[in-house]
Amino acid sequence: MALRILANLALVALSCCSLCVLAQDPAELEIEKITIGAGDEIIIDVYNEKDLYVRAQVPKSGMLRIPLLGDVKVSGKTTAQLSEYLEQAYLDGYLVSPSVSVLIESFRPFYVSGAVKTAGSYKFELDLTVDQAIAVAGGLKDRASSSAWYVIRGDNKQRIKVNKESRIFPGDILEIEESLF
Repeated sequence: MALRILANLALVALSCCSLCVLAQDPAELEIEKITIGAGDEIIIDVYNEKDLYVRAQVPKSGMLRIPLLGDVKVSGKTTAQLSEYLEQAYLDGYLVSPSVSVLIESFRPFYVSGAVKTAGSYKFELDLTVDQAIAVAGGLKDRASSSAWYVIRGDNKQRIKVNKESRIFPGDILEIEESLF
């Protein structure tokens, strides 16, 4: 009987944990996907090691000079990936138990082009949707397509068809095509 009660309690605990994972804020999931890129301003802080503190804007090369480690490619990594990489690198003969935190202090801009009233670059904000990006760019022109919207993303310039609820990431180029009629 006691074993059955323990089993039921374990099932309840596991289902609560899975609900917590499912209930995670979608915005947090989006933040975790954001990779560091040229133009981002980042802070790298190693706990209790003030001499290893770095605050810098990521150059086009994507490389930053990190104390004791030299030039390190930071672009293309999430903050969690970079933090883990730096912790492993500092473990290799430099520090006993490093704790590295990486923060993107300000993001590179996103761009809007095509059939919008004011094409250009704009300051990125978290949880930005395509609909909001279009509004920031002054709205759609009269001849703008209502469905031929694309985002060009990443170093490989992947072209992705989007809708008004799709998320915009730092460095994205939102293209709004014109309709024929």
